[in-house]
Amino acid sequence: MTMILTAAVAMFLLLYVVLTRWRSHERAELGLGRGRVVAADDTRQGAPTLRSERYGLVGRPDHLLRLGNALIPVEQKPSARRLQPSHVLQVAAQCLLVEEAYGVRPPYGVVALSGGIEERVPFTSTLERQLLATMAEMREFLATGAEPGARWVAPKCRACAYQQVCWE
Repeated sequence: MTMILTAAVAMFLLLYVVLTRWRSHERAELGLGRGRVVAADDTRQGAPTLRSERYGLVGRPDHLLRLGNALIPVEQKPSARRLQPSHVLQVAAQCLLVEEAYGVRPPYGVVALSGGIEERVPFTSTLERQLLATMAEMREFLATGAEPGARWVAPKCRACAYQQVCWE
């Protein structure tokens, strides 16, 4: 009887170790190495839609991590192999929304790329100014109907259904 109990305890411990390592691996793949997940857009836990009347901005991070007093937005880009300027501005917008909604400025946001690569994007005042300038430029294009001009990104543009009518 003690032998069966010992074997059962050993199996339980082995299962616990395997599941813990698997969970750590899964978190690393999602760019969630440290911190406690307080919101996740892809789970039942859900993530709130963050809104800022002040900036006219709405967004929802894929994950929101709590590290000490900081809330860190995490954006998943599972098919991207490297950080793009659009990823940087997206996570900057989420940092701005987190600051507006929770009153705590994130020191950085995270973009989780393919293969579990985690890119930290420092949320600096320079990046915030760049974000606000880009938003103003986008609003100007919308208000005036001006064409922003083509931005050829070969893999995306070749596959795009609007390629024939895109701005020249």
